[in-house]
Amino acid sequence: MGRYVRWILGIAVMLNLACSKQATKGEGILAIEDLLVRDNEITGWAHSGPGWEARSISELTVYINGLAEIYQRHGFAEGVHRAYAGTIDGGGRVLELSVYQLDSEENARALFEDPDLGLSGATPWTGGAGEGAQYVRFGGFSQALAFYRGTYFVFLGLDYDTEESLNILKQFALNVDGKLR
Repeated sequence: MGRYVRWILGIAVMLNLACSKQATKGEGILAIEDLLVRDNEITGWAHSGPGWEARSISELTVYINGLAEIYQRHGFAEGVHRAYAGTIDGGGRVLELSVYQLDSEENARALFEDPDLGLSGATPWTGGAGEGAQYVRFGGFSQALAFYRGTYFVFLGLDYDTEESLNILKQFALNVDGKLR
């Protein structure tokens, strides 16, 4: 009888430990999808469309065709993408958020610095998200923000370019970065 009690107590302890895990960097992120901004987590911004997940270069190529080889060069492991619809200056806008996990911290930084991403001339965002962050504004039409932390590279784009839209990109970036810490 004592053997069965110890066995049941052992299982109960293991289940308790497994169920108490949090999705934090210190204890391991459960899934890359956990890094995405949840629906309306940022007030006024809701999921727009189904998004995508890629666990291989061939899957990534389906979604970002010509750019997939840049990510492959830097050790792509997996990626997720989600679009968000919201309002800026009274007009409907779409924000795009992509999170990529690479096979090393060195590759995440190298991808961040890769000129083939089209972020040449970007403005550093000192004190912003990640270990390095930068944004670029494309002539008043759109803007992009990128950062990296650990083995993750995050890219955000918005089809509008004002100070308010830049602040929204930064808010999304800080949200994702908070989940990576």
